[in-house]
Amino acid sequence: MSTYTTTVFPRPAEGDCAEYYFRYINLVPEVDILTLLHTQRDWYGDWIESLTEDQLKHRYATGKWSLAEMIGHVLDTERIFGYRMLAISRNEQKSLPGFEQDDYVRESNFNEVSAEDLANEWKAIRASNLYLARHMNSEMASRRGTANDISVRALSFPFIMAGHVIHHYRVAQEKYLATS
Repeated sequence: MSTYTTTVFPRPAEGDCAEYYFRYINLVPEVDILTLLHTQRDWYGDWIESLTEDQLKHRYATGKWSLAEMIGHVLDTERIFGYRMLAISRNEQKSLPGFEQDDYVRESNFNEVSAEDLANEWKAIRASNLYLARHMNSEMASRRGTANDISVRALSFPFIMAGHVIHHYRVAQEKYLATS
């Protein structure tokens, strides 16, 4: 039996994070966010594992990431958002750095990673972030910190993470798999 406490995360409001992140938050349905994060861990991982090598290597246009690189970007970003949620929930006072997603993808080797490994990595990262969120109390969730020179509350990250996955899954369906 689990001993964690489940925090009910309120949906982020204006001022809880950068306006930019509402492009992801607004994709999140009105459901319990922890339940959605758990559900996404499985369905997104299963979807990744179902992809063929040809699909993973596909680029829908010259200069665009391959599907494997796009999935890798989701992995990197999930890790970064998880770290930000951890640091801010622990009342970190230092400003957390931003990151340049194109540089991270360029310096990666996601095109050499199998669908099975990408899926397993995804499930592990999301499971870790889910445990972190489950163990946060209301005080931790409401803490504010600075990431990429922008004020943000820890409670924003579960919604940003969930919406980021929805966004990139839709991009995959519309741009990668529709043209592969």
